[in-house]
This record gives sequence, structure tokens and C-alpha cells, in this order.
Amino acid sequence: MVNEINKLMIALRNYDLEIYRHSTSVSYIASRIAYYLGLQDKDISIITKAALLHDIGKVKIDKSILSKKERLTSREWSIIKRHPESGVLMLKPYLWAKELLVLILYHHERWDGKGYFGIEANDIPLGARIIAVADAFDAMRTSRPYKKGKEWDESLSEIERYSGMQFDPYLTERIIQLAYLIF
Repeated sequence: MVNEINKLMIALRNYDLEIYRHSTSVSYIASRIAYYLGLQDKDISIITKAALLHDIGKVKIDKSILSKKERLTSREWSIIKRHPESGVLMLKPYLWAKELLVLILYHHERWDGKGYFGIEANDIPLGARIIAVADAFDAMRTSRPYKKGKEWDESLSEIERYSGMQFDPYLTERIIQLAYLIF
């Protein structure tokens, strides 16, 4: 399993260094959240691996779309939105990935049901909710050619602002507590 994960991560790094860096960062953040919540070691491990591979499906997207600086067209946006499904299809053959698939598939779901698949609140697996907030936090903090990254307190304020809409309110509260302990 470790060799296979390493090979997938090398493929991701070779495809796009920024997606690779983002994935490793999201994995670290998600693992810290899961640990802080007191989850079982097995669950922390599953969340950590799923977070590491949450964007692996992006290797199936043309780089011109991923690196586009202008606003995406509706067609391009629909292609981007398929990356969780592409990731699941890529990982499905691996027996060790079975428990990761649902977390990867639903990492863009929103508490209010306005995510990619329309799943809401507690119907979204906890691990996917953790990955979603870790993903958003890292994305906010990261500078891109088209935007400057936010400071951590600005990012936390934005997560708090979207509590109950985009993010699980319970997780939001815990993440803010954790952030002040870590940073």
C-alpha cells in the first residue's frame, strides 16, 4: 500500500507541483483535526490518506484548465467538478483504498447541501467534512497567480463566516480552537 501511495504521489508531483504541495498540506491539516477530535487511530489514518489523495483525479484534467488565470467557462468548471469521481475511478482497483473512496468523492460537499452532489449536513461522512475544511483552509492560505494567499487569521474568519453553510458548525468551532493552539 505505501509503495502504491508513493507512486501515486510521485505521479501527482510530476503532473503538477502545486497540487502535490496542496495535497500534502491538506493531509497534514486533516490529520491534525482528526487527532484533535479524538478519533481512533484507524480513522485518523483513513482521513490522512484520503486527504493526501483527495485531488488525485486532477491528473485527468488538461493542465490548461487547471492553470487558467481567467474565469473558467461553465464547460471548464464542469470538467473541474469531476475530479473527485476521476480520483475514485483511479483508486477503485486498489483494495486498500476502499475506505478512502467515499471521503474523496464527497470532499466538496457543503453543510447546506450546495456541494457537488447535494449531500448535506451529517449525511456527509465526517472524514469528508474534515477534508473539506482542511482543503478550503489551505486553498485560502496559498497564493496563486490570480490571488494573494490570506493570513491564517483571515482564513479562520472566513471559515467561521461560512460555518453552517459550507462547513460543519461543530467542526468549525473545533478547528478554530485547534488553530489557536497550533499557530
